Order: sequence, then structure tokens, then C-alpha cells
Amino acid sequence: MGDIIISMLEAIFGGSFASGADGLRNSVAEYNADVFTFANTVNSTVVKPVAAVIVAIILTLELAKLSSRVEGDHQLGVQMVASVLIKATLVVIAIQNADLILRAINEVGEKLIGGVADVDADTGSGVSDAVKSAVNDLGTVEQAGLLLVLFLPWLLGIAASIALKIIVFVRFAEVYILSAAVTLPLSFLGHTETKGIAIGYLKRYGTVILQGFVIFLIIAIYNFFNVASVDLSGVTGDNIIPTITGNIGQLLIAPLFFLFLLFSSSRMAKALVGEG
Repeated sequence: MGDIIISMLEAIFGGSFASGADGLRNSVAEYNADVFTFANTVNSTVVKPVAAVIVAIILTLELAKLSSRVEGDHQLGVQMVASVLIKATLVVIAIQNADLILRAINEVGEKLIGGVADVDADTGSGVSDAVKSAVNDLGTVEQAGLLLVLFLPWLLGIAASIALKIIVFVRFAEVYILSAAVTLPLSFLGHTETKGIAIGYLKRYGTVILQGFVIFLIIAIYNFFNVASVDLSGVTGDNIIPTITGNIGQLLIAPLFFLFLLFSSSRMAKALVGEG
């Protein structure tokens, strides 16, 4: 029963949260190589030809609009046509190198996540040896009582751990979906009235990538708050039950606090790219 209680404490104090976010340490290409390859194939063979047609249509409309504005002024006409052609060329280059643009954004996110993981090396350390020893020193009846006390906080901790894994999975799924259609929004970059589509796409992609960085920050900050609010470093078999019972409110609040931060991770990531 002691091992069960220790596992429950691990869940309550976030020991499982860091492992739930381990997938974020992988690059987009590594997390699911098959899906990554599929997304790139869809973009290259399905979306890119459509994007090329859109660029051609926008270029034609731009040239048609110019022809009505520069009648009789050949020098101005040449300058404006050259400007439109240069802009179209840059859009084509952006479309052809869309994977490099996304790779650069991915590397920014991976660098930030790796940096947080290195700084907070103790993230997810969970229950200390002193607590484990104190739990094992309890009798069977006392362990059963402690198990009942911890049941609800443990349930909330498990819910938080599951929510974390789901959000990490959804985050990568969204990255792959956005990657599969990257050239489509970029094809609108060359027109004043439609370039907001491309900018909005890049902001959304950046938001999803930076969400991984925000989640790592949340886990680290949650652990710091837990250590500061519930100190179990000096517990023994004689005082562990009164100590935990006296902090039951904090033990109930902690997983809820983590869930609140976790569900706010997307909003905080949006703020990092100037959205909302």
C-alpha cells in the first residue's frame, strides 16, 4: 500500500507532469516521423500547385489593375509592373521555401523548450526520499487512512496529467495540419488586401509552436509554487498524516491551479506573437 500512496503523491505534486510533457522535447520531425512526412507530401503534391494558381491569379489581377492606372505614362507603367513582378517573385520564393520558414520557427520553439528544461533540471522530481520513508514507516491502518485522505487530490492530479498529455498531442497534431497547407496562405502574401491571411497563418503557427515552451514554463512554475506552499521535507512517520491533513486544501487547489494554467497556455502563447 505504501507504493500506492507514493504514486498518489507523485501525481498530486506533479511528478507525472514532466513525463507527460516529454514529447515536447522532440522536434516536429521526430515526434511522429510518418505524419511529418505525410504533411510535407500533401503540401508538395496537393497544396503547392493550388498555391501557384492563386499566385498567378493575383498577379494577373494586379497587372490588369495597373493597366488602367498608367495609360499614357510608359515610364511609370514600367516601374509599377517591375514592382509587381518583383513582389510576385518573392512570393514564389517564399512558397518554394515554405518548409525552411516553418523549420526556422520550429527551431525557435525547440531552443526555448530545451533552455527551460536545462534551467529547471529538477522539474518533475516529485516526492522526496524523506516522504517515501515516512509513508513506509506508517502502519497498515494509518496508510489506509492516508490513502483515503489523498484520494480526491490524487484524482484531480490524474485528471491534470491526462489533460496535459491530450494538449501535447493536440498541439503536435495542429502543427502537422498547419504544415500540410503552408503554401496556401503564403500564396496570398503578395496582395495588400490578402496578405493578412499569410501573416495570420504564420502567427497561428508560431502560437502553436510557442505553446510547448509555455507548457514547460507552467510545469516549472507549478513545481515552485508547490514546494513553497506545501513543505514535506521534514515529515516523518509520526507527523506525515497531520501535515498532509493540515494542507489538504492546498493539495486540492494545486492540480486545479495547474489545469487553469494549462488551459491558458494557448492564450499566453498568443500573447508572445502579439495576438490577443
